Order: sequence, then structure tokens, then C-alpha cells
Amino acid sequence: MKMKKPIFHCFCLLIILLDKLVVTQSTTIPVNVGVVLDFESLVGKIGWSCINMALSDFYATHGRHYKTRLVLNARDSHQDVVAAAAAGSFSPPSTDDTFSSCIP
Repeated sequence: MKMKKPIFHCFCLLIILLDKLVVTQSTTIPVNVGVVLDFESLVGKIGWSCINMALSDFYATHGRHYKTRLVLNARDSHQDVVAAAAAGSFSPPSTDDTFSSCIP
């Protein structure tokens, strides 16, 4: 009987170590992606919602197979086509230009 207890303890220790190894292997790499929409219009708000839902659904279904995660950096075009085209050449948006500041 006494021989079974050390084997059981070693088995439990092995399971705990393997669990920790799997957790450390699942680190994600963020990938910044710029999104320029007119958040003042209905189309821009719906587009933003659709993009977020699609991304959430994708990672809910396939997320464990990917180490990368898209990080959406949103910018408001302020109904200006030229500003929207130039928005990709600037630094990351400030908190004033993100969609979260457009929510009433």
C-alpha cells in the first residue's frame, strides 16, 4: 500500500507541472491594426460594432490556435476623406480620437 502513495503524488505533481507549462506557452502577441471610420455617422458606428463582433467571434472559435491578437486602434475621420486617408501615416491615436470617447 505504501508504494502507491508516492506514485500517486508523483503523478499529481506531473499533472500540475504540465498544466503550468501549457499556461506559459499560451502567451499572445499583440498586433496593432488601424481602423479609420466616421464615428459620427450611423455607418461608422455599425461598422465598428461589426468589426468588434467579427473579431470576438473569430477568437472565440479559433483563438486557441493563434498566438497573435489583433488590437484595434480606432480613429475618427470627422467626415473628412483626406484626413481619413492621411490617418494611417500618423502616430497611434490619442484618447480623443478613439471610439471609446465617441460613446455618449
